[in-house]
Amino acid sequence: MYYFNFHNFSFFIVIIVNFGILFAFFLEKGIILKLKADYIVTMNEKNEILLNAEVIFDKKILKVGYNLDDSPAVYLGKNSVLMPALINNHTHLEFSANTTTLNYGDFISWLNSVLENREDLFLECSGKCFKNAVDEMKKSGICAFGEISSSGNDLKYLTKQPLKVIYFNEIIGSNPAVVDMLYQDFLARIEESKKYENEKFKVAISIHSPYSVHPILMDKVIEIAKKENYIIQTHFMESKAERKWLDEGKGEFKLFFEQNFKLSKPLIKPVEFIRKFKDTKTTFVHCVHANEKELEEISKINGYISHCPVSNRLLNTGLLNLEKVKNKYIDYTVATDGKSSNYSLNLFKEIRAALLMQTELHPKYLAKDLLKSVTINAAKSLGLNNGSIETGKDADLISFKLPDKIKDIENLPLQIILHTNEVNYLYINGEEINL
Repeated sequence: MYYFNFHNFSFFIVIIVNFGILFAFFLEKGIILKLKADYIVTMNEKNEILLNAEVIFDKKILKVGYNLDDSPAVYLGKNSVLMPALINNHTHLEFSANTTTLNYGDFISWLNSVLENREDLFLECSGKCFKNAVDEMKKSGICAFGEISSSGNDLKYLTKQPLKVIYFNEIIGSNPAVVDMLYQDFLARIEESKKYENEKFKVAISIHSPYSVHPILMDKVIEIAKKENYIIQTHFMESKAERKWLDEGKGEFKLFFEQNFKLSKPLIKPVEFIRKFKDTKTTFVHCVHANEKELEEISKINGYISHCPVSNRLLNTGLLNLEKVKNKYIDYTVATDGKSSNYSLNLFKEIRAALLMQTELHPKYLAKDLLKSVTINAAKSLGLNNGSIETGKDADLISFKLPDKIKDIENLPLQIILHTNEVNYLYINGEEINL
């Protein structure tokens, strides 16, 4: 017969309580993992590449280096690479239903097709459409993305997926008669998106462009950004038509605006537009036709530039001069834009396209900059605590394998870009994400 022993019971209770405390601690901190790879691309300030090294992390990166402790490491395999997860800082997932609907090859023709098909494409993109877009990004090693939302229809889908989101509520509208209505709608979308903010979902603001937003709206929205410390994105100098319109009030945009919006002249000059973003963290998207003065102004306000090479090629708008951007000490990112002007949301494919298009730049050195553009530079542009493998950074990591050993380590960034499309492992805040 078993006799109840109070002392044994008390001991049992103590074990349960202590286990509960321990479980809660690990739940908060995350399980500590130790990975070892043949190549660790840190993307730190020194751009260090470590050979046969280790990384220890929970939700944050704890240690990086060699023989860090006596615990066993999980070896990621022959020719394995461990590096920061990628960040796609400019997307339009609302248009992910597009495949062959929109017109490519000419910016104005494309823009007219967007106006004609916008609502239908938005309706066609619901749960599965957004899931497919996110799946494509995460399989290619993307841990975070900047989403430009003009309608708010994507909100309920993007708050339920595993990647980090910087959610840019976009304002657009140049007709002074409807400024107040547009502003109230914008405020309502901001308030709705704020309900979902957490460690993986942050609210931000987008001002569509200098040609499509009335200066009164710009001022109101920028004031909100300054007050709430919101990140900003804006399209700038994407096409020759925009250049001609903003400089002279002429060209293809003149007919476009007269026919569609009853607008006969531009509302703001380019330099004046840039200066409005002083004392904010703003990314200027495209900048293909930005001139020297405008690049200087972007540099003065510590702005970022987002380069979308495939989108620019498909709309036949030209190619951003990355050498000029670097010479102005502007940090640039590379992003896919949306499927409204791209066939893919794979960021490895995008930087490969940039590598092959930028024929004036040495491929080996350009490759290093391109990896920075989708890791540490993109993280800074979105205000994220990731993008490099350093102590204290979020443990947002990817691992994949190269087809063979790298003899000259200086060529590693180039070979990564040439040979990688998808990853084997993706960690976000130290948690392995199902691919």
